[in-house]
Amino acid sequence: MQVVPSVLALVGSLCMTIALILAWCLVGVRTTGFMKRWFPSYQYLLKAHIDYLMMTGLLYIFFLLFTHFRLTPPPLIVVAMSVGSLVNPAAFLALAIKPDLPQRPASVFGATVSCGFVVTTIGYGGAAWVVARAVALGAR
Repeated sequence: MQVVPSVLALVGSLCMTIALILAWCLVGVRTTGFMKRWFPSYQYLLKAHIDYLMMTGLLYIFFLLFTHFRLTPPPLIVVAMSVGSLVNPAAFLALAIKPDLPQRPASVFGATVSCGFVVTTIGYGGAAWVVARAVALGAR
């Protein structure tokens, strides 16, 4: 099975959609008690929104880099970038809903977040390596 870089653009679009929904949730938290009950931690909700925006940008940038250099990264990298871009900001979203979640690495939530960081690091670190290698080999 070949995973093409265009998956990154699709996941980036999903992240952007989530970020837009969270932007409206931020407005709702500031204006209605109903939304404040759903998201008791405005700060974590804001972090989730910003993190989804950041992931959108990174996914689009790497999609464009892979396309520009005509690279097909290994499927592991594309999948890790995609999963990590969705999971990492979701941790902030979970804390926005339930701020008292145990964040210790030994807790279920903490272990999930730690695994998400590892997956994201593998994805984006690998993507950076693939692009840097292509640039270095092309510069000769």
